[in-house]
Amino acid sequence: MIRLEKSETSQKIIRQDDIAELATSTWDLAREAIQAGSIGKALEFIEYGCAETRTMHDTMISVIDYALTRLASFNEEEIEGFLRQRYSPMMGDWLSNAPGVEENLYRCAEYQRSHFGDFTIQDEPDRYVIRCDPCGSGGRLRRTRSVQTTKKAYAWSWGKEDIPYYCIHCCLMHEIIPIEIQGYPVRVTLIGDKPTDPCTQLYYKKPELIPEKYFTRVGKIKTIK
Repeated sequence: MIRLEKSETSQKIIRQDDIAELATSTWDLAREAIQAGSIGKALEFIEYGCAETRTMHDTMISVIDYALTRLASFNEEEIEGFLRQRYSPMMGDWLSNAPGVEENLYRCAEYQRSHFGDFTIQDEPDRYVIRCDPCGSGGRLRRTRSVQTTKKAYAWSWGKEDIPYYCIHCCLMHEIIPIEIQGYPVRVTLIGDKPTDPCTQLYYKKPELIPEKYFTRVGKIKTIK
């Protein structure tokens, strides 16, 4: 029997099924409930499945942050090389088929949805603007616990100090590495100065519209006019 009940020890809802059914995917249970026409039960499983997924997601975000913090304790400057090794091949594949700004927007919006982020998208004449309040990864991390930040200003921290180590990947992944590959960023990130501030992402509809200051702050020169 499938049982969604509150645990007396953890004080949260958790599946306490018969042993033979504990390994059944919550999403499979939701599908079965939909097929059976049990909409209320299906919604219950969907809500619980999202909670399961978010718990694992947030745990992995914390693990990454702890790993970056540990690396920085030996040499903060090693973070750039570590993240480049991860994101250079990824962004090379991403940009290999020359996706347009809308495709980039679709992909990054998918990321935010999968991060359980709270965000809005606005269509402006020259750009699309995503406003995350908070971003579902680094933004929520900053709001839920104390995090370590850069002690110096680097090109890969948007020319600023006091940037959370976890958030640095946005600078390299979406700005520096794409500029090195194609001459302009996939997006421009305006990280909040305080954990309570929203994070804004700018997707310019034409690369020549991107202000030069967004190249300069990451140590690059704008060559697209």
